[in-house]
Amino acid sequence: MCSKQPRVKTRGFTLIEIIVTIVVLSIAATSLMSVFTSTVRTSANPMIQLQALSIAEAYMEEILLKEFDDPEAEDPDLEVIETNSREAGETRGNYDDVQDYNWLEDTKVRDQNNQVISQLSDYEVTVAVLGEALGPEAKEISSTDSMRIDITVTHPAISPIKITGYRTNY
Repeated sequence: MCSKQPRVKTRGFTLIEIIVTIVVLSIAATSLMSVFTSTVRTSANPMIQLQALSIAEAYMEEILLKEFDDPEAEDPDLEVIETNSREAGETRGNYDDVQDYNWLEDTKVRDQNNQVISQLSDYEVTVAVLGEALGPEAKEISSTDSMRIDITVTHPAISPIKITGYRTNY
């Protein structure tokens, strides 16, 4: 007994369609993974940059809070000559004027008492303090009464961060 039933056409994927789909998906996945990998690799950079900026700002605040001129140079009993850098015997813990920070190079970040902050050991700080005239000619503040302070913080993973501030003799 042969019954003739109508054949139902079944639909499905052919082997070629499946292979093409797998190839397309693998190319897309590879592209997405390479983007994901590069994103993960550089995701710490903003945090490192922000930390470097915070370090530079902390140094700047410390420097700007110091006297413009060496207070000891104003004492007639002491023979102190301003050297445009730290004077003999001065260490970071007893810097008393802005110019003492000139040419400061900390290969390890330090606090204002010259203590190394070990958690920030990958950062390096350099400071330059230079006299610079400010303002238009008619109302210029001379370079003897104003200082430009450049602070540069470096880390192996980022480009150097540099901030500049000014301190005037007011």
